[in-house]
Amino acid sequence: MSETAKKYNYCLDVIKGIACIFVVCMHCEFPGIIGTIVQCISRFCVPLFFMISGYYCYYENLGDEKPVRKKLFHILKITSGATAFYCAIAMIKGLIIGGSLGISLRGLAIWAIFNQPIVIAGQMWFLFALLYTYIFYAIIKRLGLIKLAYFSIPVLIALYIAGAQGMHLLGYSLPNYLYRNWLIEGFPLFMLGHYIHKKQDSIKIKNSTLIVCVFVPTALCLVERYLLGRDFGVNIFTFPQVSALFLLAVRNPTFDIKFLRNIGKKDSMLVYIFHPAIWHGLEYIYEWIHIGENMIALYLMPILVIVLSIIASRMYTIGKIKLDLLGGNQRENSLSTNIGR
Repeated sequence: MSETAKKYNYCLDVIKGIACIFVVCMHCEFPGIIGTIVQCISRFCVPLFFMISGYYCYYENLGDEKPVRKKLFHILKITSGATAFYCAIAMIKGLIIGGSLGISLRGLAIWAIFNQPIVIAGQMWFLFALLYTYIFYAIIKRLGLIKLAYFSIPVLIALYIAGAQGMHLLGYSLPNYLYRNWLIEGFPLFMLGHYIHKKQDSIKIKNSTLIVCVFVPTALCLVERYLLGRDFGVNIFTFPQVSALFLLAVRNPTFDIKFLRNIGKKDSMLVYIFHPAIWHGLEYIYEWIHIGENMIALYLMPILVIVLSIIASRMYTIGKIKLDLLGGNQRENSLSTNIGR
C-alpha cells in the first residue's frame, strides 16, 4: 500500500467532527434566517459521510472481501440497534400519548425499498442507505464491476439533480425518497470517496485552490436556495463543495484540531443516532415549561442538542467498555462510534 494510504488521516476525523455538529443544526434548526443559512450550508454533512465510508472501503487488493464483509456486518449491527432504540421510543410515546404508531404497508414499503424509515425516525435513513450501499458495493466488487461503478457516479448525481431541482423548475414535486435514497444519493458519493482514495497519490491540486472551491460553492448554495425557494436535501453546489472539502482533508492528513478530531472519531455515529431523540425530547420539555416560543430558548436548543448528544455518546461508550470488561472482552471496538472507518 502507498505511503499516503498508510498515514492515519487526522483531518478526515476533524471534518467528521464539524459535520456531525452541523448535521444536528441541519435537523434542529436555529430560528429565522440564521437557521435557513446554517441548514443550507450544512447540506455537505451526509454526502461527506458517504464519501468517507467509500474512502475507507478502498483496498489495493480489490479481491480481498473480508474488510468489506466486516464493515457490512458492523453497519448492520448499528442499524439494528438504532432501529430497536427508536421502535422502543415510538412504543413508549404511543403508550403515554396514545394514538397510532403510524405503521402502514405503504410506509413499510417505502422503508424497505427507499430506506426512508418514516415509521421510526426519518433521520435514520442514512444508516439504512449506508447498509444498502455496502451490500451493493460487495456485489459489484464480487462481480468485478468497480470501473463501471466509477462511470455511474456522474450519471447518478445527474439523476439526483434532475429529480430534485430539475423537476421543481418544471413545476413538479417528486417525493424526496425517489432521489434521496441509497442508489441515487448514497452510492455515487460512496464511490466518489472510493475513487479519490484510489487516485489520491496523483492529486496535485493546491490547498489554496481547494479552499476557494469550498467557499465559492458554499456561497452559491445560499444563492441557489434563494432562487429556488426551497430545500432539496442536497443542493446542486453541495456536490463541488463537499468534493473540494474532502480533497482538502485527503491532501492534508496531518492537520489536526484535537477537540473536533475526538468528536469525529469517537462520537460521530452516536451523535447522529441520538440527536433526534434528544431534540424531540427537548421540544416536549420546552412545551411543558412554556418556553416553546421564547427566542432565546429556541436559539439555545440546537446547542443543547449538540452538547447532550456528545454527552450521551460518551456515556454510552463508557458503559459499553465497562460491560466488555465485565464480560472478559478487553478489546474496545472503535468502529462503534465512528462513521466510515
